Amino acid sequence: MKKIIFALFIGLVFASCTLNDEEPARIEVLPVDSVDMPTAFAKDSVTEIPVTYIRPTTCHFFNDFYYYKYNFYRTVAIYAVNLHENGCQNDGVTEVEVPLKFKPAELGTYHFKFWTGDDAQGVSQYAEYDVIVDH
Repeated sequence: MKKIIFALFIGLVFASCTLNDEEPARIEVLPVDSVDMPTAFAKDSVTEIPVTYIRPTTCHFFNDFYYYKYNFYRTVAIYAVNLHENGCQNDGVTEVEVPLKFKPAELGTYHFKFWTGDDAQGVSQYAEYDVIVDH
């Protein structure tokens, strides 16, 4: 279902925007700037986790989360659409907050890794949180 919605969204972007012929719109992975991790989670209940990222240009728009899950481990980053329209301006200061909806299916300790970018050596860095789902 998400793939269908994403395909429709990209189709609308191409149909409704005048794009630079040299660089079409594309999806980019952006680092997470901050996370306001809640302290309580309940099994089979949706909790919204506020996630903030910095918008690099005025042509970047939130699309979805990169969300990889394996057992009790979660890795998260931001997917953004970069439209490459004429008149794009560097931003780099606008904070955008988006809610990550988390619905734990099992009791236990979940380990979240939010990708915060790469260091000078190109090694991925993460903000890490352990959350307990105990009810």
